[in-house]
Amino acid sequence: MLQAEIGSAKVTADASLPTRGHLMPDFTLSSSDDKQVSLYDYRGRCNLVLFFAGRTKDSTDSPLLSALAKRCGEIAETDSEVVVVLAESVAQADEFRRMIHFPVSVLSDPDMRVHNMVGACGAQAVPGAALYITDRFLEVFAVWRTGTGDCLPDVTDVLSWLNYLDSQCPECTQIEWPTDD
Repeated sequence: MLQAEIGSAKVTADASLPTRGHLMPDFTLSSSDDKQVSLYDYRGRCNLVLFFAGRTKDSTDSPLLSALAKRCGEIAETDSEVVVVLAESVAQADEFRRMIHFPVSVLSDPDMRVHNMVGACGAQAVPGAALYITDRFLEVFAVWRTGTGDCLPDVTDVLSWLNYLDSQCPECTQIEWPTDD
């Protein structure tokens, strides 16, 4: 049994998209520095902002992606990390990471297998954007998918969710015991 299941999260069924209260399904992709990265590598470590950005040409001018890159320090203070997944080759993902000065590696999903698995695609299987915010056990707390008509949030909304998740961690905050008066 997974830790998140004990905490009431539900396992996402194979043919379903991850939604709030469900676990993100595991996947393994190549990173822009040519290493294999599994989503489960992050389990128990930190909260995640998973940004499925589609193709490079659609993501280069993304205000959210630029803001996430600029505010990585604030995101790290909430015990969180940003993971960007592009529907491109490893070489294109690395070029993209350098172009927008992203401080973490970018994952490559050239066949769009993972984009499709999480609903980050629009009409006629064109790559779209999706953003998931998960806790450290990969339970989804918030999700936006442009393919279903959602608008992506701004960075302040993302930081609000991360601060909320950080405050929910009993190991991260001091418990206030009742006092006898």
